[in-house]
Amino acid sequence: MSPDPNRKLSQRELLFLIVLLCLSAGPHVLHLQPWISAFFIGTVTLRLLALSRPALLPGRFLLFLLTVAGLANALAHYPLMFGREAGVALLTSMLALKLLEMKRERDIYVVVYLSLFALITQFLYRQEMLLVVYVLFVVTALTAMLMHANMVRSPSRPTGLLLRSGGLLLQALPLMLIMFFLFPRFSSPLWDLGIRENRALTGISDNISPGSVSRLSRSRAVAFRVDFEQDGIPQPARRYWRGPVLWDTDGRSWTAGDPIPEKISEFFASGKPVDYNVTLEPTGGKWLFALDLPHQVPPKTSLEADFQLIRRSPQKHRFQYRASSYLNYNTGPLSEYQRFRGLQQPDNITPRMISLVAQWRRDSVDDSDLVDRALAYFNEQPFYYTLYPAPLGDNPADQFLFDSRQGFCEHYATSFTLLMRIAGIPARVVAGYQGGEVNPIGGHLVVRQSDAHAWSEVWLPDLGWVRIDPTAAVAPERIEQPLDPDRISEEIGAPIDFMPVDIGFVGALMEQFRWSIDALDASWHRWVLGYSKKRQSRLMRLLGLDFLKGSRLVYAMVGITAVAVTLLTLTLIYRGRPKPDPVQAHYQRFCNRLKRMGLQRRSYEGPRDFGQRILHRRPDLRGQVESILRLYIGIRYGRMDNPANRRRLKQMVSGFRP
Repeated sequence: MSPDPNRKLSQRELLFLIVLLCLSAGPHVLHLQPWISAFFIGTVTLRLLALSRPALLPGRFLLFLLTVAGLANALAHYPLMFGREAGVALLTSMLALKLLEMKRERDIYVVVYLSLFALITQFLYRQEMLLVVYVLFVVTALTAMLMHANMVRSPSRPTGLLLRSGGLLLQALPLMLIMFFLFPRFSSPLWDLGIRENRALTGISDNISPGSVSRLSRSRAVAFRVDFEQDGIPQPARRYWRGPVLWDTDGRSWTAGDPIPEKISEFFASGKPVDYNVTLEPTGGKWLFALDLPHQVPPKTSLEADFQLIRRSPQKHRFQYRASSYLNYNTGPLSEYQRFRGLQQPDNITPRMISLVAQWRRDSVDDSDLVDRALAYFNEQPFYYTLYPAPLGDNPADQFLFDSRQGFCEHYATSFTLLMRIAGIPARVVAGYQGGEVNPIGGHLVVRQSDAHAWSEVWLPDLGWVRIDPTAAVAPERIEQPLDPDRISEEIGAPIDFMPVDIGFVGALMEQFRWSIDALDASWHRWVLGYSKKRQSRLMRLLGLDFLKGSRLVYAMVGITAVAVTLLTLTLIYRGRPKPDPVQAHYQRFCNRLKRMGLQRRSYEGPRDFGQRILHRRPDLRGQVESILRLYIGIRYGRMDNPANRRRLKQMVSGFRP
């Protein structure tokens, strides 16, 4: 007897299918256009209501109209029906419509297979470890539903099917690992077909205006993680992660402007370089982040004359790279072009800004002394470091320096840079990140968006470009401690409190849990998502299989997979075979010994008849034969079956010598 494909589905089966479909395609609601999501949610809601009121199910004509509406809805938002978003939108709409006509057992197969396909498309958006765990759970449930559809009688509890389904997936684990390690790696994901959607990616920008960095610093999202080699993690005061260099200003905002049309000049460094590996989250920009001052750059990356790391294309995917930096350096002489760019001033320079700088110049011996006087000005005057400064007008530098004196790092960096240019000292703004938290479990550094920072660089004779952070003159705690957005008051002008807080026992446990999750996430990115073509080649080399390249690697993967499937199949067949009864095996061994002397047991002959025939031919064996057969019959057909009698039967058969 086999399952009936025309059998009507029960209410319970319908509910399970609806839930599984929602688990498979529901997360796409967060990615799609609102009207596509609304169509999906509305259709699923209608199907749920129809469980108790079947009359709500649409007829053929109304279902046709809903299908046309779903297709028109998708075409309205994606007219060309090309690309990731369009495909997922159409698939989600089709799945929702399939629910409305789902009635019989054969519909289980269609819904499950479409749900599996929708589940795979989740990885087009994210590849986090938690998503993989979620997908495995839903796949297990979908497989259990397929097993249910193929059973004449299924268990009353779904847990039994889920356990069996999980066992099947575990059996596929060896094959999955073989394909993961041997499948040829690509430099970009398989789904990246050259289609570039305009997604909102957060991170440092090459355009800074009052409030831009402070807005970014309210987020605890991870910007990148860093694994240091050899000498360990530098002290917080040395963790300046260099990003875009901003040269041009209109008096309100600062931009990178045109690239420096020069090659990088040779700089002088002392001490050992710091080597590290960075896992950078998508930014949408072309620049990478490195400690001041980078000297070794990743492939397909250029080190510009102003020490920016620039990639050939924007970073719209998670990216891993290795870099090396010197913490002690001298950039050497300044070119005329950079001097010209570093002294440009906007039109809104005010007399009191000029007067302040002129006073510093009169009291200073040289440029270095003037820089110190400027830092002392920020330190001694009533400046406040706040994430929510008072709004500024059309001349933010002047109003910040003399009126509000409330600002975040971009206020201090941009105004300081402008003052240096007024003093005739070449200066520029550098945007990036400062600090980061060390994960005590994973041992890596976590740099968050809340660590976004801006500082100034000035060129001084005999020293080259020197990093000057005026924020440190006002709030030195910011350089030593990470910024916690959750503890910051949203009151305008409220200073940031860096005082340590006792989080208590429960808080410490939560902190430990958070770091554990981060360590697992970092390991997932490093060893699974970061399993690149380079790492695959390194693994092949370690295994002595570096000759497997290109098509050879494909053939090896197919061959090893075939062997693994064959071995797994044979193992399952062997395990599925009925195990012989040990009592029967002892009796068969007894019969085989008699067979060698010409006394073969007939197929229809029982143990008593066989024993009588043996004694008729060999009366000398009466004692042994009667004892063995009496014990065998008692164990096999009587009440003598126990471990002691089984051991005794085995010993008697082993000692039987015809």
